[in-house]
Amino acid sequence: MEDRTESVSWRRFGPVLAIQFIGTLGYSIAIPFLVFLVVDFGGEPWTYGFVGAMYSACQLVGAPILGRWSDRAGRRPVLLLSQAGTMIAWLVFLVAVVLPVEPLGSLAGATITLPLLLVVAARALDGLTGGNISVANAYVADLTQGDKSSRRVAFGRMGMAASLGFALGPAIAGVLGAAVEGYVGPVAAAAGISGVATALCLTLKEPKGRCPEGPGPQPGVVRTMGQQHKRCDKAPEPTDTTVLREPKVLGLLLATFVLFLAFNLFYAAFPVHASQSMGWSAAEMGGFFTVMAGVMIVAQGPLLRFASERLSGSKLFALGVAGLAASFVCMSIPNDISLYAGAALFAIGNGLSWPTFQARLSDAVSDEAQGTVQGAATSAGSAASIGGLLLGGLLYNSLEAWLFIAGAVLFVFVGAATPIWFRGATSSGSDSEDG
Repeated sequence: MEDRTESVSWRRFGPVLAIQFIGTLGYSIAIPFLVFLVVDFGGEPWTYGFVGAMYSACQLVGAPILGRWSDRAGRRPVLLLSQAGTMIAWLVFLVAVVLPVEPLGSLAGATITLPLLLVVAARALDGLTGGNISVANAYVADLTQGDKSSRRVAFGRMGMAASLGFALGPAIAGVLGAAVEGYVGPVAAAAGISGVATALCLTLKEPKGRCPEGPGPQPGVVRTMGQQHKRCDKAPEPTDTTVLREPKVLGLLLATFVLFLAFNLFYAAFPVHASQSMGWSAAEMGGFFTVMAGVMIVAQGPLLRFASERLSGSKLFALGVAGLAASFVCMSIPNDISLYAGAALFAIGNGLSWPTFQARLSDAVSDEAQGTVQGAATSAGSAASIGGLLLGGLLYNSLEAWLFIAGAVLFVFVGAATPIWFRGATSSGSDSEDG
């Protein structure tokens, strides 16, 4: 039996894995200090949720458009545009942190300042051009056409790349935050890292599987910028969005929505919970997320591979979601041991369930519709993120740790419906039918 990892070679997947790693690294640098930065700029806990929701709201609009465009024009130009938008957004963020904080007005207890408005604008710009996740997933799906047994491994490596960036980002933020006064160092580093990711997009090649002979010859400037108008020697077929109305796809998009809703209740509530209830500093917060990401690297790498060879996709997904539900219960208990146990369970549960779910979503549609469906999934996740971040910010003061229990209930719902999400799916790990 051929080793699955042989067909998921670093030579073929290296550039997109590097883009995933560097993009996540730039994003995660802000996690330890963002809640403190928003408060320093005049915000309240609800403002922190609003800043996060602004990214998701704009991504809700931009991701489907970019996903469909990538099906027609190619993955490379859309990834280039997305990463360039992220780089510009971080430059706007950098301007915000060097401006003086002077009040312009007030809203619901929060002081409105120019730096706070620029942070919101930066998150909005990043969201509008934030199709890099969905397009990168479609790129991976292109590279694994006709080889579904490798698809879960490939998405696992994408998760590992993201988790590695997620682990290093908070650590870099802690070092730079200590070395440079204020937030200038970490934000400048994020802008520079995003610039490197933008340059890496120029090294990508369009997957040949999308054209029988690969993309036709192009002039040098067009090749360099990735702005070819046609993917092949013939015009591409119009993108068919009717796939989004298929029951199995609608079900998977619903599962995506509920998963992201639960995830974002955590991302909205935990930084406030850790800083207010536990008294954690930005450095302690960074250490927590670094440990979580480190465990997730192991979960999405050797653990996922080991489990994939022994469990069907549906069982692997259900096991991972059960771990996520248990993690939220642990995080509702206000002591360090329980929180770190929750972090480990969160990392393992997410590392097992999410790559498996991404592979299932890719397998559910034809190769020609990957960008459309991945864009729709990103859009569903963005809609859930808006709700989760806003609800988390607004409800934490009244519910406090019970908000984590609410997230656990959502994970239980998704896990209980696993036979629906995986109905008719072929398991590469056990060579049997799920559902």
